[in-house]
Amino acid sequence: MTKRQLFSKLWLWHSAFALLALLGCVPILWPQVFLPDAWEARIISYSGGLVLGAGLASLLLLLGSSFLLLLRLNNLRTLGQLLVWGGIWSLAGLIFGIFAWVANVPRPGAETTTADPIQRTDTLYNPDDHLTGPRSLVIPISLDSAPRTTISPAPHLRLLEKEHPELLHRYITSSPRWAIYTTDDTFYAKPGHVVMVPPTSGGIPGLVHVAFRRLVEGEPLPADYTRVKPGDPMPAAREGSEQVADLAVDLGQDYYLLLAWRGTSHTDTAHRALNAALSAVDSLVQPLAESPDPATLDSLLNGQSSTAGSTPELRLCQPPAQYGTYQAEIYANPQEAGSLVLRIEDLETHTTLRIFTSQARFSDNADELFRHDIPGALSDFIRSQSHVGLPGLLPTQAPFFVVRLGESHQFFGVALEVTFSPASKLKPSRVLLRRNYRVQAYETHGTPPHPAPTTTPEVKTPPAAPAAAEAPTPAHPGPTAAQAAEPRPTPTTAPHSTPC
Repeated sequence: MTKRQLFSKLWLWHSAFALLALLGCVPILWPQVFLPDAWEARIISYSGGLVLGAGLASLLLLLGSSFLLLLRLNNLRTLGQLLVWGGIWSLAGLIFGIFAWVANVPRPGAETTTADPIQRTDTLYNPDDHLTGPRSLVIPISLDSAPRTTISPAPHLRLLEKEHPELLHRYITSSPRWAIYTTDDTFYAKPGHVVMVPPTSGGIPGLVHVAFRRLVEGEPLPADYTRVKPGDPMPAAREGSEQVADLAVDLGQDYYLLLAWRGTSHTDTAHRALNAALSAVDSLVQPLAESPDPATLDSLLNGQSSTAGSTPELRLCQPPAQYGTYQAEIYANPQEAGSLVLRIEDLETHTTLRIFTSQARFSDNADELFRHDIPGALSDFIRSQSHVGLPGLLPTQAPFFVVRLGESHQFFGVALEVTFSPASKLKPSRVLLRRNYRVQAYETHGTPPHPAPTTTPEVKTPPAAPAAAEAPTPAHPGPTAAQAAEPRPTPTTAPHSTPC
């Protein structure tokens, strides 16, 4: 074989090296298919060496052949060698990408290990997880495109108020996040109302407190609110105060949207946050405005019931400026009928503070997790029995709960443990989740009491509800020997990924 023939066949060598590299990737991408467990680590290391060796051999062959061609002053053939080598390895990279997509390999930098849903450390997490259900009282907003000189248009709210007022009324009075404060002018000082949170940068600049208010038969506007319509100029600050005006946005007929900014006196930030909050509420009802029917209303009230995933997850959130009140979401799929039980335990005394039960949602799909809201729709009986010593504290069907009464800003550690109890009494219960949080008590001083719920006669077994319900706290037998032997957790705060 002449030197010319040798150089003309170099593409075959590069192709062979690329093929060897691709073959070496197969056991790396699919170890569970091709490798026994005992040999997995060793063969993967050999395969990695094969991929690296094939790539280096091809590169050295390219450099050597290019050097010889340059000595012969054959620049054109050198360029051709480079193009052929780049084309072959680009094709190999494309094939590897297809292999990786088929094997469902995580993207570079992504979490490669599944977190254990049962926490086995003493770390205390902050209760600022992001909740996604329709009961969540915390809604993030963006100020990027929010106007600052005029009131946002809110077309979907106005359309519903004008053409489908009965649907808008049903949505507001049926949604746990809105139904509590439709007649309260000072809702922003009480727990259980919606808070819009702007982006944080060195601390939250402020909050927008939001509620619907219905005015009929000539009722006056709430005190200290400025009546505006979508599209109006933004009103000036209150006379004698740097605080921007609280807005009562007229939606066209009976309903107003009350927006109260509490935070920095920076006018531009406050006005944009108010408009961003109005636009966020308008976006919430957009599906109902586009499809005004009972099915859409039910979908809006219930939210997305499931999400993709296989590892159970617990989320706990304390709404900003509503100290000592909490909301939680459990994402789980036990794949059989039964009940989820959430028990909140004081880590210092090992006493049970709260117990919630929920009829478990499930399916045969192991990669689907169902959302369970805590608290859900609590019956009068369950609420009156479980909140012993808390008469009249919580409004009926409140979308939040308290861990215990006491002084706010006095923090303590709790463990939230989720247990699944199968419907079949022949099957044992099993723990799905456990996570520790740093929480605080709810202080009732200065908080007007809510109407006490009606107490119904005691029954042995309250009926199961599709949403979460709080059950009476049973007598706790105290820690087991194993629990007593465990070291007490130290109150440390762990980093969190997503602010609520």
